[in-house]
Amino acid sequence: MSNLDDKYRKLTDREHVLNRPSMYIGSTALHTETLEVYSGSEIQQRSVTYNPGFIKLFDEIISNSVDEHRRNKKLNEIKVTLNLDTSEIIVLDNGGIPVKKHTKHKEWIPEMIFSNLRSGSNFDDSKDRDVAGTNGVGATLTNIFSNKFSISTCDQTNTFDQVFKNNMKDRTSPKISKGAKGFTKIAYFPDLSRFNMKSIDINSHDIIFKRCLDIAACNTRLTIVFTTIRDKKRSSNRLKFKDFKDFISLYNPGEFFYEKSKDFRIGIATSDSGFKNTSYVNSVHTKDGGTHVDYITNQLISQLREMIHKKHKIQVKPSDIRNHLHMFIDCTIINPSFSSQTKEKLITEHRLFKSEHILSEKTAKEVFGSEIIKSVLDWVERKALAAERAELRKLNKALDKGRVKKLIDAQKKGDRRNCILGIYEGDSATSAVRKFRDTQMMGAFPLKGKFINVHELPNSRVISNEEVKGLMGSIGLKLGEEPKGLRYGKIYIYTDADPDGNSIAAQLINFFAKYWPELFKIGMIYKVMTPLVVAKKGTKVVKIYTNLELASFIEKQGRLISKWDMEYKKGLAALTDIEYQEIIKNPNLVRLKIDEDSKDSLEAWFGRDSTPRKKRLLS
Repeated sequence: MSNLDDKYRKLTDREHVLNRPSMYIGSTALHTETLEVYSGSEIQQRSVTYNPGFIKLFDEIISNSVDEHRRNKKLNEIKVTLNLDTSEIIVLDNGGIPVKKHTKHKEWIPEMIFSNLRSGSNFDDSKDRDVAGTNGVGATLTNIFSNKFSISTCDQTNTFDQVFKNNMKDRTSPKISKGAKGFTKIAYFPDLSRFNMKSIDINSHDIIFKRCLDIAACNTRLTIVFTTIRDKKRSSNRLKFKDFKDFISLYNPGEFFYEKSKDFRIGIATSDSGFKNTSYVNSVHTKDGGTHVDYITNQLISQLREMIHKKHKIQVKPSDIRNHLHMFIDCTIINPSFSSQTKEKLITEHRLFKSEHILSEKTAKEVFGSEIIKSVLDWVERKALAAERAELRKLNKALDKGRVKKLIDAQKKGDRRNCILGIYEGDSATSAVRKFRDTQMMGAFPLKGKFINVHELPNSRVISNEEVKGLMGSIGLKLGEEPKGLRYGKIYIYTDADPDGNSIAAQLINFFAKYWPELFKIGMIYKVMTPLVVAKKGTKVVKIYTNLELASFIEKQGRLISKWDMEYKKGLAALTDIEYQEIIKNPNLVRLKIDEDSKDSLEAWFGRDSTPRKKRLLS
């Protein structure tokens, strides 16, 4: 043989299948993955090592019987026998194949179906097919990958028998005899050497059993009798379902929601490990889902997103809902197309389904009120918090590098635990601060306008505020982190003795209490009492700090009040230099503390609900 002869070869169909099995039956290597198997009481996920190509051979045979059941209502029982002792697999149904010779090909129809690639009954694309088989290669593939493959069928008139051996290389002549009861029996001994197998192990047995369970669930008029022979002992299970809903219950899904129509049976349950689908098209298990799963799932997600936005005022990504769903779908699709011969994913476009299902608003509302949506909302919240923490780390890092331009900093080096930062209302205070402060020990941070109400704001909104960033940078505080290595040991709040000043002080207290309540416990936060009124009579000076003190003073003085010069201080800017020097060098301090009562007060004054504020104002 020449080099060219070696390079260019022509294979028979049979030789090509055996040399390139993955093109026809998928992988023939051992795989280990997590699959759904029946435990005896429920369907569970289990890690199994198996050969996908070997399982595909069985699927091709039983699919023929299922397709015939969908066309022929008289075929209502399939008997499957797995002999683990001999590795023989038998599929017997009560249908029957016409025992006649094809007028064109002059070949017995049973022989033509099971020993020729691209032969079958589903090639007329002008007719609607609601069966699994489309290419006509399946059953012949099982014959090619078998050491022995026998056909026995009766069309209620004649019986046909034929045996193939050695990977369909050898065959007996068809034997025709009289018969009365319709049936088709396929018995085969798979060529296990081609699948790295020595026998049919328990994993392969359980996967085949689960496949029979699937078929019974998708065809409620069909009964499957599954028999296992092991150590010469025979055990049988009768598989039959009244409704696809009963099959879903075997997954022990907890709460699930179910609806059906002529062509769709749909179950919706929660998933705590990403999106799952248990789906079937014309009884074919579409392990990888496909367009039918997307068709139903997208309807549900669209309705749920609208409901979530309406009630919770948030936009949830479709993927955030999808990842919490386990969809169960059994549907009928006309003339289905799959991604490969293994039929694990439907690729037929929705517009070509020739069947439809509009998910009901009733079911969507039931799902909306379930644990599914609670888990979605919990996830969205956790994801938002994680994103917020990441943003905080980024912004906190920027605080380390940033310089606070308007900070009048204390100049002490090293240990600054005795340094004081004064927070002042307005820029006008800075000139007096510069004049009277101890430059080594005292710093000043002038606020611009009102401080924000941080009570119910997300952290990302808080830390993006310029005043907040400046104040945190001045002190050395970081959101979401313990107050360590601070640049100041005490914080003095200086605000005007009027409602606006009190409001600013309260917002600052609210800010520190929300993020670093421990600052209050260690005695770090103080309010500097600035005078509301300064009363003078000769050399005598009385500073009055509250309206209650003022009323008491006026009452105590009586008629003599007219002898006092009452000077109302509208703000820090109204203080004289001597008065300013006093509040800086010898301030009237009130140490601020927080406890459970003060937390309730902060919630009342700064929370979203205005009712507690109204009650306090009117009381």
